[in-house]
Amino acid sequence: MKTYQSSTSNPNITAQAWRLIANGRFWPFTLLVVGVASNGVYAHAPLAAFASMSGATLSRQRAVGVALLVWLVNQAIGFGLRGYPLTSTAFTWGALMGIGTLLAAVAASWWPGWSRDSFSRYLTWMAIASLLGFALYQGLILFAYPVLADGHRMGWEIVGKFFVKHLIWSGGITIVHSLLLWRIVNRRQSVI
Repeated sequence: MKTYQSSTSNPNITAQAWRLIANGRFWPFTLLVVGVASNGVYAHAPLAAFASMSGATLSRQRAVGVALLVWLVNQAIGFGLRGYPLTSTAFTWGALMGIGTLLAAVAASWWPGWSRDSFSRYLTWMAIASLLGFALYQGLILFAYPVLADGHRMGWEIVGKFFVKHLIWSGGITIVHSLLLWRIVNRRQSVI
C-alpha cells in the first residue's frame, strides 16, 4: 500500500481526483447536511468554516450555493425555532453573516493552480483558505459590531473561542476531504 504522500505526488492524478469530488454530488451534499446539522451543536453554524472549506474544495458556483444554503437554513432555524427577535438589528446581523459567508466562500474559491499539484500544497491552500475565510467573516462582524451592539463589546476572548471552533470544523472537513482524495488517488494509481 502506498503512503498518502507518494500516492498524491502525481499532479494530474491529484487534480483529477479533486475535480471528481468537486463535480460529484456526494461532497457538496455532505457539506450541506453537516453544515445544517451543526445547528444542533451551536446556536449558529460555523459559517466561516463551511464557507471557506466549500470554496477550497468545490467550484465557485457550488461553494457559494452550499455556503449560502447553510446560512439560509441557519437563519430559518434561528428565527423560526430559536425565537430570534424580529427586529431590524437581528435582520441586519443575519444579513451581515450572509455577506461574510459569501465573502469567505468566494475568497477561498480563488484557489491557485499549484494547490492541486501535491498533498502538501493542497494542505497549504486549505490552511490559507481557512484563515482567509475566518478573517473576512469575523472581520466584517467586528467592523459592524460597535454600530449594532448597543454599547456591548466583543472581546478577543470571544473571538478566540470562535477561532478555535472554526479551526476544529475546518480541520475536520479537511481530514474528511483528504481521505476522499486519498481513496480516489489510490484507486486510480492501482489501475495504472
